[in-house]
Amino acid sequence: MAISRSQIPALALLATVLIALLTAPAAQAVTLTYWVGAREKACFYTTVEKPGQKIGFYFAGQAGGNFDIDYTVKDPKSRVLFEGEAQKQGDFVFTGNDVGEYAFCFSNGVATHEDKLIDFDISVENESRPEHDEPGQTTMSNEDKRIDESLNQIASAINRVQRDLRYFHNRENRNKNTVQSTERRVFNFALMESIAIFVVSALQVFAIRTFFSSKQSKF
Repeated sequence: MAISRSQIPALALLATVLIALLTAPAAQAVTLTYWVGAREKACFYTTVEKPGQKIGFYFAGQAGGNFDIDYTVKDPKSRVLFEGEAQKQGDFVFTGNDVGEYAFCFSNGVATHEDKLIDFDISVENESRPEHDEPGQTTMSNEDKRIDESLNQIASAINRVQRDLRYFHNRENRNKNTVQSTERRVFNFALMESIAIFVVSALQVFAIRTFFSSKQSKF
């Protein structure tokens, strides 16, 4: 099958995109949903293999209490990088300057009788890009540079979309929990009201029967 000259730029663009995707640095990501029990402290770890890697940490309360949780982020030298109490969600991106394991801990010490559902994501990515102007390498043309910038803009847009999806996902879960809690309260109130009406009706019948029984005994 012959390829026309008009198809060559499109094929070149497709080849450039495929090469960029294949040569892009791999990102390690962990996305989990975890129930933190009452008075429990749960820690999760990720490893930075070389200095300068970017670490992304995101969490959000999905159920339990006021959707809040205590969190702590520590570097390989056990130094506290981030911490907070009774936070509903958090989103951090920082540079891992030290090689080793970074700890991400959640503590449910405030609510001693209720478990909490936490949705969180930990990612490690090397954002360094290969230099194309080094000796022995081909210099990038203006067209290639524009394509590279376009790919970076697409990646940034995808990250923004992911953040928006997380936000709407959290709102949906919290609203769902609020609706379910309201439904339970309405049901319990209606059940208690029905029981109260039944008890009052039974007492009224008993009182009337007792009243007429006493009347008949007098006559």
